[in-house]
Amino acid sequence: MSIRKTPLHAAHAASGSRFVDFHGWEMPVQYEGILAEARRVRAHVGLFDLCHMGRLVISGPDREALIERVFSGRFAKLRHGRAKYGFLLNEDGYAIDDVLVYRDVDVVHMVINATGREADTAWVTKQCAAGGFDATVENVSDEQAMIALQGPASEHVLQTLCGTDLSAVRYYGFTTAPVCGHETLMARTGYTGEDGFELFFDPKHAMEVWAALEASGASLEIAPIGLGARDLLRLEAGMPLYGQELNLEIDPLEAGLGFGVDLSKEDTLGVPALRARKEAGLTRTAISLAQQGGRVPRPGCRVLKDGKPVGVVTSGGVSPTVERNIARALVDARAAEIGGTLGIEIRGRSHPMDVVAHPFYKRAK
Repeated sequence: MSIRKTPLHAAHAASGSRFVDFHGWEMPVQYEGILAEARRVRAHVGLFDLCHMGRLVISGPDREALIERVFSGRFAKLRHGRAKYGFLLNEDGYAIDDVLVYRDVDVVHMVINATGREADTAWVTKQCAAGGFDATVENVSDEQAMIALQGPASEHVLQTLCGTDLSAVRYYGFTTAPVCGHETLMARTGYTGEDGFELFFDPKHAMEVWAALEASGASLEIAPIGLGARDLLRLEAGMPLYGQELNLEIDPLEAGLGFGVDLSKEDTLGVPALRARKEAGLTRTAISLAQQGGRVPRPGCRVLKDGKPVGVVTSGGVSPTVERNIARALVDARAAEIGGTLGIEIRGRSHPMDVVAHPFYKRAK
């Protein structure tokens, strides 16, 4: 299968990006360097190409009933114009994907991971048919561009191009208004821990909007940001990566993501199984680890206590924000005490890391 390119590929090439194959997409991994790009987002503002991610639109009279069936959170409590994080669970309570749902007046928008574009669409469609819901599930991934603007200066950069007052859009809220004269759904969400917006619009305008954002933020040191810095930023902010922090063998409760699940729901796929596991007592839990200097932990490294394996690192890296090596790990619940020290096995040697509070970074409000 040939590798895919987003509508913004030419802009990345012109900016000197280094590309990688990311699940069948040729995507920019870095421009000026991962650490420098992460610092830029924390201090100023960065621009992200998210066109590779999946997007669904669910319509019809039973659209919200369908969402309640397949989405782990309580969708009915969500007001119009608000978004919510949660999961598509299988019957055993493991995440098929982690998603964002947006409650619009006439439709429900859902953002899914790039890896789930086809599989998630098929799964939600299957549940729609199985439950006899009068709803339509449409994969609009190729009919929408998706750009993220993240960092303290995000609102200022976007406001000059936008036809609505962005200060009125709350965190995890969204609205529809012109950007560069083109109808755009704007959500005040993101994957970095910073203030910012994710923009959804017709892909034929992608290069124009990207260039306009770069021009608007030029005096504020805006720059494009690659996948490498995006992964590091989300790790600092305590946000999971599907396939690492959670998957079909690590459930959301073990991953420390219980806020995305309403365990009181009775008719949502997977929730009864999760509730039963919690009542029985979880034997594994996610922890955060940090250490000044030393070797950098990577996914798959074993976690040791008194020289014996008690878990595995799920994500790791060098944090330019807290200036420490950091990691998330899934460990035996008895080894998870904050303030303790565990060993990380790297190249046959154990390297100490402290168990610390989660997340590593939280922006000032």
